[in-house]
Amino acid sequence: MRNRYTNLGWLITILVAIAPIGLWLAAMPSQWNTPKLVFDNIGRLAGLVGMSLFAWNVILSARLKIYNKLFMGLDNTYRAHHIIGSLAFIFLLIHPVAIAYRYFLSSPMTAFEFLKPSFASPFSALGTITLFSMSALMLVTLYVNVKYERFVLAQRLLGLLLFFGGIHAIFVGSSDLGINSGLLALQVYIFGLIILAGVVYVYRSIFHGNFSKYYEYSLASVTSFGDIYELNLTPVGKSMAFLPGQFAFIKAEADRVLGQTHPFTMSGAGTDIGVPTLKFGIKTLGDYTKLMAKAKTGLKIKVDGPYGTFSNKVILNHRQIWVAGGIGVTPFVAMAEALEDSQRVDLYYSTKSTQEAAYLPKLKQIAKFKTNLNIIPFTSSINGLLTADYIFKTSSDLTDATFMICGPQSMMTSIKKQLRARGVIKKNINTEEFNLT
Repeated sequence: MRNRYTNLGWLITILVAIAPIGLWLAAMPSQWNTPKLVFDNIGRLAGLVGMSLFAWNVILSARLKIYNKLFMGLDNTYRAHHIIGSLAFIFLLIHPVAIAYRYFLSSPMTAFEFLKPSFASPFSALGTITLFSMSALMLVTLYVNVKYERFVLAQRLLGLLLFFGGIHAIFVGSSDLGINSGLLALQVYIFGLIILAGVVYVYRSIFHGNFSKYYEYSLASVTSFGDIYELNLTPVGKSMAFLPGQFAFIKAEADRVLGQTHPFTMSGAGTDIGVPTLKFGIKTLGDYTKLMAKAKTGLKIKVDGPYGTFSNKVILNHRQIWVAGGIGVTPFVAMAEALEDSQRVDLYYSTKSTQEAAYLPKLKQIAKFKTNLNIIPFTSSINGLLTADYIFKTSSDLTDATFMICGPQSMMTSIKKQLRARGVIKKNINTEEFNLT
């Protein structure tokens, strides 16, 4: 059982998607008695739905604290962002394809002329160029693993494409959003969404660092465990309270790569010479993480958070199975330190080699004082990939256990699928997937 916020986010998303359909049908009831009319109507409605979802997705990219309540945590907001982006992409592809097929029913050549970019009709060409550009960027952001800074750039370019699509819709003569279409309520709705998305886009791209509430910290030390290290931050003023397992965005007061904002999970809190510290466990994977590992003591760091609902303080079930893959162990380190006596946990810590199990000594030390915590190391280079079968053979009392999984996406997807195949209900499987990329 999970103590969740009320999930209003998907309800709002559904309303955002169906509202333009209702407004369009109310203003101009359409005929559906011929194949041409059917495909023409489907194309128009798909375009309206796609543009609405696209604008809503830009709005969701703002990283506002209210999304914690709407989607039961910012980690769930990112999952929703991915799904909504995919849906918007699909509907916007259906838009020209369905209309082209409507023309194809009259003449294949007419359909070809419709799809072919023609600068004799610049606003129609703008729509085609926008669609192809958006397709390329959507494929990159949704399905290609790219560096974080390139992902952010792709997101910003997608925001610009939304407004190019709006220009296309206004000035294409046959558009339902055209100046002379007469669909005032629909126009107000769509352009209201686009304007709101524009405000969010400007806020996120230009002013985000000025308006966000940051906690000020100073880098006290960096503790290395091979290719994993832990940042120990001391507060400069008020410290940030958080639930074990949550994550935050950190931004160093430095130039270029080191000055970018990146999300990391808190690996715990402690003291450093009598001063409270905030800890982040990080693996060196890219330019940013490599530079941060070499950062000098005293570096000023801004922390934006906390975010997420992946926490044993949120999960109410007393029997829990934690599955960590590599650096995905960091939320479990914080949760292990704060484990309640009423909860009984088996933690499977999977790494490729024993040398990569950086947090294993610390977890074993915690388990000495918490008899309700059982640490189960797993080395994939020796035993193969961790499976649900292995978990069920090793652990007991799993009838109504809650499974919490954090690690590489491929591992989480595989374990979830295996657990579902063994009859574990969906609400008893929780994953940490806060990374936008």
